[in-house]
Amino acid sequence: MKLRQGSILPKAVRDRLGIATPKDNPNPVLVVVSHDCDLVRPYEVEPHVELIQGRNTNEQSGGLYNGRNPRRLHLEYKQDGEKKVLELHARNKIPVDKKLLMDVVPDPDAVLGRKGVQILQVWLAARYNRAAFPDDLDSRMEPIKKGLRSADPDAISGIWMMYDPEDNHLPDEVPYELSVKIVYSTLVLGGKAVAEDYANKLRMSFERNFSKQGLWHSVDLRACEAVADTVFSVRHMLDGYKQWRLEDVSLKQDPPGEYI
Repeated sequence: MKLRQGSILPKAVRDRLGIATPKDNPNPVLVVVSHDCDLVRPYEVEPHVELIQGRNTNEQSGGLYNGRNPRRLHLEYKQDGEKKVLELHARNKIPVDKKLLMDVVPDPDAVLGRKGVQILQVWLAARYNRAAFPDDLDSRMEPIKKGLRSADPDAISGIWMMYDPEDNHLPDEVPYELSVKIVYSTLVLGGKAVAEDYANKLRMSFERNFSKQGLWHSVDLRACEAVADTVFSVRHMLDGYKQWRLEDVSLKQDPPGEYI
């Protein structure tokens, strides 16, 4: 088996497999999403290779990059030396008999790249490993969700929150205590400054919506700080930090504006 997770199948192989193509996507891109370990296992143990059917798109939606949306993903890749954007939907996975792909090599003219494969892996895992926030906390955060959506998807890798208590429902007079970490990419020039500015604006938004005369209500913000992705670690997750995801939100559909 020469295919690996993130490999893109040549068009000739796609046609040979006879996979039905949607009317609105006549030239689909098939990407291998099975884990490398499963790809090399004997047929008797793992008889299928899982593919995902994607499409090239001209849309540039920041909310769909870097695995921010667990159902849809935009990935940059190169096809015939030209940079393109590939859109994937989690529901468009297809199991294929491994025997049909044993002699197949990845398309040399369509390459996802190392970073693209890493983002794909995180996205695939996140769909089954999403943090569930309490219903009450989610509804109480409604006034600042537009501000949360305005995070720069290139500079900011993720927004992580730790809250207490963990009860799904609280009396109205009892606030959730919340700590927020804005994790920024150290690979993006100026990422730290962008994250610090965002954290400051988010902090002010919390104060406007949840603080009155120095007293917090609904949500009690204990901390909101920018942290480098090289510093934020598994230790923070074990301490209780969970990633806040605004599912199915497109920055193009709901453009960033002033903080509420």
